[in-house]
Amino acid sequence: MAKRGADALLVVAIDFGTTYSGYAFQFKHEFANDPTKISSPQAWNGGKSNLMSLKTATILLLNEKKEIKSFGFEAEDMYANICMDGKIDKYYYFRRFKMKLQEEGLKKTSLIEDETGKKLPAIDVFSLSIRSLKKHLTQMLEKRGTGVKDTEIHWVLTVPAIWSDAAKQFMREAAEKAGILSSQLCIALEPEAASVFCQYLPVDKFSSLGGNVHFTASPPGTKYMVVDLGGGTADMTIHEKLQRGGLKEVCKASGGPWGGTAVDTAFLQLLISIVGGPVMHKFMKTQVYDYLDLLREFESAKRNFSMGTKDKINLKFPASLNEICKEMTGNDLKFCVAESVHSSTVTVLNDKIRLHPDLMRSLFRKVTDNIIRHVKSMLSQGAGREVTLILMVGGFSESTFVQDVMRGEFHDKNGLKVIIPKDAGISIMNGAVIFGRKPETIKSRVLRHTYGVKLTPKFEDGKHPESKKVIVNGTARCHGVLKPFITMDTEVKTGHQVIEVYHTTVEFQSEVDLAVYTSQEKEPKFITDPGCQFLGDLNIIIPNPTKEERIVVAIFIFGDTEMRVVAMEKDSEIPFITAFKMTE
Repeated sequence: MAKRGADALLVVAIDFGTTYSGYAFQFKHEFANDPTKISSPQAWNGGKSNLMSLKTATILLLNEKKEIKSFGFEAEDMYANICMDGKIDKYYYFRRFKMKLQEEGLKKTSLIEDETGKKLPAIDVFSLSIRSLKKHLTQMLEKRGTGVKDTEIHWVLTVPAIWSDAAKQFMREAAEKAGILSSQLCIALEPEAASVFCQYLPVDKFSSLGGNVHFTASPPGTKYMVVDLGGGTADMTIHEKLQRGGLKEVCKASGGPWGGTAVDTAFLQLLISIVGGPVMHKFMKTQVYDYLDLLREFESAKRNFSMGTKDKINLKFPASLNEICKEMTGNDLKFCVAESVHSSTVTVLNDKIRLHPDLMRSLFRKVTDNIIRHVKSMLSQGAGREVTLILMVGGFSESTFVQDVMRGEFHDKNGLKVIIPKDAGISIMNGAVIFGRKPETIKSRVLRHTYGVKLTPKFEDGKHPESKKVIVNGTARCHGVLKPFITMDTEVKTGHQVIEVYHTTVEFQSEVDLAVYTSQEKEPKFITDPGCQFLGDLNIIIPNPTKEERIVVAIFIFGDTEMRVVAMEKDSEIPFITAFKMTE
C-alpha cells in the first residue's frame, strides 16, 4: 500500500518551473536526522550553454511519433543541432510553456503550439515533461541500488500560489497521466514550500542582504512577506509564525507575470523596435539555432548584471540576423540601430551589439517596477502593516539587480528587513520535500476565490432577469444561478468543512451532478458574471436508487492546497462514491 508524507520511505518533490525544472528527494531517516539534508541530481547542471544551474531547462523535445526524445539542457542542445541539419519538421520543441496555464486557463482539450508552430494537447506536453523528470529519478535510484519501490514514494508537485484551482487540477491530472498515482501525490504552493524550508535554515544560510537577521529564531507572532520570484511569475503572500514551528497565511496570495522571462520579453521587444517585427519573426522561425544562442547570451548577461554595473553589455549577434535584416529592409543591423530611437544606448561593433547599462536597467525595471508596486500595495494595508521581514525566494531572486532594487526600496525602511536564503532558486524545491513530510506545518490559509455550485431554481419575477428564464418540464426556472457556499478572503484552518445538502429530483435517480465554479467576487449571482470560472463537475453516485427522494450531503473540505469533496446520504451516513472532474 502506498504511504503518504511522514510515513513514506522516500519523498520526491518536482519543481516544475517556467524556465527551469528539477527534483529533490529525501529518505525518511535523513529527515529524522536533519530535515535540511535534501538531495538533488547534479547531472542536470550545465549543458553546452555553460549556464550553471541546480535545475535543468524546462524544454521538451519529441520525435515525429510524439515520443520523448530528450528533456532539459540536453533537449536544447539536441534541438540546436537538429536545426542546423534542417530537420525541425520531424520534431516537436516546447519551451517556457508553463505560463500558458495562467494566461489561457488550459483545459484537457487545449492545444499548445511548439516553437515551430505545430500543436499537441497541452495535457500531453505537461505529462511528458513530468514523466521525463520521473524517469530521471527512477534511473538514478536504480543506479544507486536503493531498492525503493514505486509504492514507497510520496510525490510533491509545486505550483504558484496565485494559480487557480483549475490549474492545480490540471497539473494533478498531468502528473497522474505521467504515471504518478493520485493517492501518492500532493500539491505544494511555491511560496509556502520556501517558507517552510527557511524555518529550518541557520543564519549562515542566508545572504548578507539582510545582515544578521535571525529569521529562524524570530518569535511566534512575527509576520513576514514571502516574495517568490520565478521565471514566469511573481508570487507574494504574508505568513505569520505560530508556536511549535507552525505557520498561517494571513493574506491571500497575489502577484502577476513578473518573473525573469519578462526581462527576456523586454529584450526581444527592444530588438523588434530596432529591426522590425517581420525581421525578428523570420529570424526566430528560420534561424532557430542562432536565436537560441542569442537568448543564451542574454541569459548570461542578465545573471552578471547589477544596479551598479558601469560597463556596456556586449552580446554577440548572429550573422544570420544581420543577413535577414539586409534582405528584408535593405540595411544592415548597424544602420538600423543608428537610425532607431535607441541609437544613444545601443551600438554595433563588429559582431557585437552593445547595450548601455542604463538601457539594461530599463529592461529590468519594466519588471521590477511592477514587483515593487505590488509589494508596497500589500504592505500598506491589513496584515501588511505588521510585516517586519521580506523573505525573497525563487530563481529570479538570485539576480543581483533584483536584490539591489529590493534592498534600495525596503531594507531598513520603516523597520523592514529584506532577507534571502543562499541558493534561493532551490529553496522552493527543497521546501516542497519538507512540506511533503509535514503538510500540517501550514495551519490555515486565506481563500483566494469564492466557491459555489450552479443551480436552476424556480424563476422569480423581479428577482431574476428575463434573459435567464428557461422552461424545464413546464416550469419556469432561472438558468445559471451561482450559489456560493464559501466566500473569498475567508481564513480556513486545515480540514475546514462546508456542508451542503442536495436532493434527488427524479425517481430512481442514480447520481447527482453538480457544476462547481469559482469567482473573484464575494457575492456572485450568475455563472456568467465577470471573474467566474468553471472548476469542474462533481459526480455523486447514489447506490440502490429508489422511488423516494434521497437527501445527499456534500462535504467540501478546505484549508489544504486543494479543495476536497466527500459525500454521504443524510440519514444513513453511508459514504457515496464521489468523483471531481475538471473541464474537458
